[in-house]
Amino acid sequence: MSQATFSILVVCTANICRSPAGQALLAAQLANHNVRIESAGTRALDGNAVDTTMARLLQARGIDALAQHRSRPIMPTMLARYDQVLCMEDQHVRQVLALYPAGRGKVRLLGHWSGQQIADPIGQPDTVYAAALDQIESCAGQWAQKLIDMGMMR
Repeated sequence: MSQATFSILVVCTANICRSPAGQALLAAQLANHNVRIESAGTRALDGNAVDTTMARLLQARGIDALAQHRSRPIMPTMLARYDQVLCMEDQHVRQVLALYPAGRGKVRLLGHWSGQQIADPIGQPDTVYAAALDQIESCAGQWAQKLIDMGMMR
């Protein structure tokens, strides 16, 4: 496969729940396009696996791409490598821009097109996880369609 022509970083706090889900769902929706999608966290520890509840709910939706996922923290040097940085909440946008002010034009909410922020479901009942996953899936679909419509995907 040739090198990806477009790259996306999905960001949450610990990089074990929302951002890996966003990464996997975006990857599924853009599977036929030349894109690299990764994730990281603003307060992530290096090397943690995906939250078991989120992994189980994703697997129930046919997404089983996270078995090898390991969390990683955002580093200022990594941010320049992405064309688009999609964050779960406004606080993540602020934290990313504090690390990488030059990213102002490419750092946005995953819920940018619908005005949504996606709250962290960690420690909540499955219904809260499922609602967050529904939001992530919807917002990822909106981004996928916008990127295709804008001609960003090959």
